[in-house]
Order: sequence, then structure tokens, then C-alpha cells
Amino acid sequence: MQENVVYKAIKDGESVFNQRADKDIERNRKGNFELLLFDKEGNKIENANVEVKLKNIDFNFGANIFMLGQYDDEERNRLFEEKFCKLFNSAAVPLYWEGTEPEKGLLRYDADTKTEVYRRPPADKVMEFCLKHNIRMKGHPLFWHEFIPRWLPDDFSELKPYIEKRFKEISERYKDVFERFDVVNEPSRIYDVYMRDRRNPNAKYIVPEDDYCLWIFDLANRYFPNNTLILNDTVQASFTEFCGKYSGYYLNIKDLLNRGARIDEIGMQCHLGDNGPQKVYNSEMLYDVLDTYATLGKPINVSEVSIPSKFGGEVDEELQALAAERLYKVCFSHPSVTGITWWNMPDDGVLTTKRVAFDENLPSTGLIDGDYNEKAAYKTLNKLINTEWTTELTVPAVDGLAAFRGFFGEYDITIRFGDKKVKETVKLKKGATQFKKLFI
Repeated sequence: MQENVVYKAIKDGESVFNQRADKDIERNRKGNFELLLFDKEGNKIENANVEVKLKNIDFNFGANIFMLGQYDDEERNRLFEEKFCKLFNSAAVPLYWEGTEPEKGLLRYDADTKTEVYRRPPADKVMEFCLKHNIRMKGHPLFWHEFIPRWLPDDFSELKPYIEKRFKEISERYKDVFERFDVVNEPSRIYDVYMRDRRNPNAKYIVPEDDYCLWIFDLANRYFPNNTLILNDTVQASFTEFCGKYSGYYLNIKDLLNRGARIDEIGMQCHLGDNGPQKVYNSEMLYDVLDTYATLGKPINVSEVSIPSKFGGEVDEELQALAAERLYKVCFSHPSVTGITWWNMPDDGVLTTKRVAFDENLPSTGLIDGDYNEKAAYKTLNKLINTEWTTELTVPAVDGLAAFRGFFGEYDITIRFGDKKVKETVKLKKGATQFKKLFI
């Protein structure tokens, strides 16, 4: 493993990591459940064994699903689906305006749409896949000033009716299926001239009004009353420029909340290069950022994560795996964090851009390499998510009571006594010890 600034930052934060991570996971992500077992006559059931298996953890381990069905090679399409479902329970569904309506009136939501847009599978197709595999969905994004179709007007006041029409269409299709939406994406970059050339010199780019976030969140509140609404901003805004409660992103959120914006979650992007920002690689600094934003009283969604597997031009998959493990453990341990979304799962699924620094599109930031082999980071996350952070055990019923401690989430329960087998589903939620009486 290379002795570089990334490894040094990881080592510098190791003491706080060791003090907090595992202890806080036990404290913040697990709870106690007691089953009281009775027969039909109300007698306590003895000599029963209760099998407990976590089915859906109460945390979003996600990735973008932009490469679903995007390969000419059907075997690679199959592998993408297999690797995705093995690791993730949540998907960021592409709703970029250029991909949903590339030409005025030409909507690309239907699964059988004939108009192809790379890395933009139709939302209906993604929805069908996610429902089949019990994967939660987040729409990304409802509004972004980039990746705008060229037919839209440049003036934001003229654009507003089109935005409302778009929100109405998305609401009618997906508000009852998607859990959450990134409502506004990267507001800190609306005046970043460099970003206007992300794809090509003629790329469409909208400069909204200064107060556009408040207007758009009010609109989202009307069309998505029961969905989680997220304000999502860059790694620079979230981490690089962090200076406590004087951070620009912190103050922006606080101001919007004070003026009545319904922001349900704080989205914090985490796209990392091979030498920073240290506030993420160093666990002590990362805890400081999360603790500070938690004082706003809103959950935190670590919305886009990428960590390279090349450092200083040299491949180092073990360092990528170590950095990913630290990031995931810190975030999973923190009580305010609701989910983590790795951005590009495969190396060959990144968007080609001219950027070379802290970018989700660095070609080594995938968890799967170019030959579709699992990198060390994929294997590390798989061990955490599917082995360490799950609950599967068998407990005996003593005097009619079967008790267990496990991760918060939905459980399949199988009760065996004598020649009987009874199946139940229970939900272990945050709070005091929960009870359930079963008459079987």
C-alpha cells in the first residue's frame, strides 16, 4: 500500500475511528426485539426455536443504475444486474432532463422507448427492474442547471412553466413508487463558468434566479408531498470548503429552512481524487463534518461517492478498499446518516469529461474493473453489508419469550415447535425494546 497523502490521512484519523465506529454502529444501528409466544388457548409456548433473518436493513446502500441494459454484450448486461443486486438495496434513477425529454414533447419514460440516450435508461425500465428485485429508488435529479435539453428557453422566468410541467409528469408516474428525490442538484455551482463546458463548448446551461432553490422546493412540496426531498451539493461545498457552522453550504441550508423550504435530507456528494479532500479520508475530520451538519436537525444522505483505485498513476486497489471501508463505517455509524450511494459501480460506466481532479468520472473509481471482476473495494463492501451488517440467528423460546438483538429493519421470522412451522414478518425500529405477541 502506497505511503501517500491519502494513506497518511487515513492513518491520522485512525484513533477517533477506532474509538467511535464499531461502538456507534452497535449503539445507533441495532436494537432489541422480544417475541411473546402463546398457543390458541393463551398458554406460553415452550421448546420452540425462532429463526431470525434480516430481510431489509433500515439503511440505503445504493449506487447509480445508469448502465442498466446499456451494453451491446448481453453477458455484460447480466453481470451488471447480478453485481448490482448482490451489493445494493437502493438505486439512483436517472431523471436528467436531457434524458427524459431530449426533444420538446418527446418523453423517454416508457420502458420501450426507441430513442436511446447513453447512461440514461428509461425510468420505467429501471422501475420494473427495481420492483422485481426489491430495490428502493431515488430520482436524480428533479432540477439541475446542467444537462438541460437545447430546446428549452435560456431565461429562467420563461423556463418555470416547463419545470412545473416536468414535475407534474414525474409526480404522476413515480411519486407512489420512488422513496426520495434529489430536488435541486449542485446549487453551489450555478455561476461556475468551468462547469458550462463539462460535455462540449455548445452544452446547454441555465443560470437560474438567485432564489431559485426556494421556488423549486415549494414546487416539489406540492407535487411530492409524501416523498423525501433532498438538497444535493458537491464535494467541494460539502467537505472541501468545510469551516464548521460558517460553511457556505451549511448557511445556505439553514437560510432555506428558516424561510420555510421543506428540505427533508441533506445530500452531500463525496467524489474524491487521489490526494484529497483530507476531510473525508481522515475519520476524525469526517465525524466533525457530519456532527456539524447534524445540528441542522435533518438527516444526511451521502449521495454520491467515488474513490479512485489509482493513486499517483499507480494502481492500488487495497488503498481504495481501505478508504471505502473507513468512509462506509463512519457514515453507517453516524445516527444522522440515512444512506450512502456509490456513484459508478463499473469502471466502464463513467461519463467521459475533460475533468481530471475530484470527479466521479475518473476511470478508476468503479468497484468493478474493465473485465467485470470485483475489485478489492467491492469485496470489502460486500463483506460489510452482507456479512457484518446483517442479522441471521436462531434463538430458543424460554418461558414463551424469544429475544434477539439485531440491525434495524424488516425481518423474516420462522417459529418451529413440535411439528409446526409458523412464519411472520416483523419490523425492528429505533427506540426502546419492541414487543410482539403471537398466538400460534
